[in-house]
Amino acid sequence: MAGGSKVFSVFMLIFYAILLYFIFANTNMIAMYMMGIGMFIEALVNCICTFQSKTK
Repeated sequence: MAGGSKVFSVFMLIFYAILLYFIFANTNMIAMYMMGIGMFIEALVNCICTFQSKTK
């Protein structure tokens, strides 16, 4: 994921921990928005990393 970026992995871990809190706090609409945003960000970063030039 994300070319092995540790910073991005920690960011997503914190993001999904907050998402988990919102699920347990029964604020499901905020949790759904966060879930959609999180999945889109991961897909976008993976797409960018996939199509980046492999020769540096």
